Amino acid sequence: MTIGYTLIGNGPTKVVAAHTWLCDHQTYAPMIPFLDADRFTFAFPDFRGYGKSKHIGGEFSVREMGRDLLGVADQLNWREFHLVGNSMGGQSAQWLASQGEARDRVRSLTLLCAVPASGFPLDAQGAAFFGAAASDVDVRGQCASAVTGGRLGTGFAKHMANLSAATATPEAIEQYLRAWTEEDVSAESGNYAGPVHVHVGEHDPVLTAAVMQAKVLPLFPQCAISTVAGAGHYPAMEVPAYVAELLTRGLEVT
Repeated sequence: MTIGYTLIGNGPTKVVAAHTWLCDHQTYAPMIPFLDADRFTFAFPDFRGYGKSKHIGGEFSVREMGRDLLGVADQLNWREFHLVGNSMGGQSAQWLASQGEARDRVRSLTLLCAVPASGFPLDAQGAAFFGAAASDVDVRGQCASAVTGGRLGTGFAKHMANLSAATATPEAIEQYLRAWTEEDVSAESGNYAGPVHVHVGEHDPVLTAAVMQAKVLPLFPQCAISTVAGAGHYPAMEVPAYVAELLTRGLEVT
């Protein structure tokens, strides 16, 4: 079964962009008007339990997410494509790029405030806070506020809470939290020799440059780590025009 996705553009360079935990692909929506539709075609999948895939069940695992991303590329008959992953989408992207069936097809890997392949375990306080998000939509907004440095105000928190409620099932929130905090796929990741771009948000207090250096760099020693000024955990929402240019900069036309 192929998960749902949204297709933007009609350009020759193909890009699959994986989304975050709290919401479906609409965390990318603010940057979409700034994409060059003549140069690129973007596929924005919705993982199981989100958006166009709300009705699709499964194991809700990192590996399943990776297989589903490849399934979208297959459905579109894309022999080669660039791979982008934001937050938990970045964890699945690291795994997918390293698999034999995808390794030669992925032209580049871009990690945007990405969870490391090893996952991101939470302490007891963090686990209780994020764990409450499945049943309490307001907590989802508080989570979004926390990972953007608490600097975007109540309007942003309410918007993220509403967006999450509209696009994510409680089961998806609960099960994917387990996936990105407890699953370690690092032993199956890193066997990818193509370009790897790692971007962290200046105001992301969790997935910092230090985390990327400690957890991602050893797996992908060719990666370049940069900081997105003015952004926290959702750069495509916080500085959309800049991130549209950042994600597509240097991608070769295929």
